[in-house]
Amino acid sequence: MKRIIAILMALLLCAAMLPATALAGSTKTVYVSSSGEGTLNLRAGPGLDYAKKGTVSHGDKVTVKKTSGEWSKVAVSGTSKVGWIKTKYINGSLKPKDSGTKTVRTNSGKSVILREGPGSDYKNVGYVKDGAKVKVKETKGSWVKVKVSSTGKIGWIRSSFLTGGSGSSSGGKYSVRSVDNAILNVRTGPGKGYDKLYTLSDGDAMKVLETSGGWYRIETFDGVKGWVAGNLTRSGATATITRSYVNVRKGASQSTQKLGELYKGDKVKVDSVTGSYAHASNSKQTGYIHVNFLDF
Repeated sequence: MKRIIAILMALLLCAAMLPATALAGSTKTVYVSSSGEGTLNLRAGPGLDYAKKGTVSHGDKVTVKKTSGEWSKVAVSGTSKVGWIKTKYINGSLKPKDSGTKTVRTNSGKSVILREGPGSDYKNVGYVKDGAKVKVKETKGSWVKVKVSSTGKIGWIRSSFLTGGSGSSSGGKYSVRSVDNAILNVRTGPGKGYDKLYTLSDGDAMKVLETSGGWYRIETFDGVKGWVAGNLTRSGATATITRSYVNVRKGASQSTQKLGELYKGDKVKVDSVTGSYAHASNSKQTGYIHVNFLDF
């Protein structure tokens, strides 16, 4: 009898230790959304009614402390932040950032230069052809690090050259608007009840992807996506030419007629974007300019 009791106590002790051991060593990854943008609010308790305690970003490593319904209490690795987020955003119930294959589109048919780093000042390390399939490895601002599927080459290109990638809405024509308020919250859905992803400032530019009941689903020229209140935006956005000179063309393609030139520092008003070209105007010119040569 004593032996049986001893065995039972040992089994109970092991069972009690297993969850604690698994929990202590369990590190999970946060996936903020199916396309990998934005941040999530850390809450003081398991629900949207609890106070915000900070944020957790896509790709952050977290340790799950406990769960309650559809919420999990997490500790963010490498920080002192602890709070509650929805369990569905942890460890791949939604897709990782920039997952899947993207296509390079230039609208000119020419190849894109692969750079050693996220900027046009970095060394040329190769080329990727128009129409090539790539995997996105990393994103920094308006630049993405890609691996070319056919060659295995790795380098950085502007996200505007990707169809379906973060920071890209290639293919269609989109109206351009800008923030007409001190701040503008970018949310996960069309309404104030949705979580805040990001904050934009007065004058920040965006493409309008769709509308719903006075709310716009937008994408900024830095690749931020989400929903904003349409009444806090205005038509058009101001941009500055960043190259020594740029060609202004009749249509949204390098093959269309050249109408004139604009120069570094010139300011234009952009009212729409078609593919990789912005329809822009000032007192000197009106026409299409490649968005890579504009700073919004």
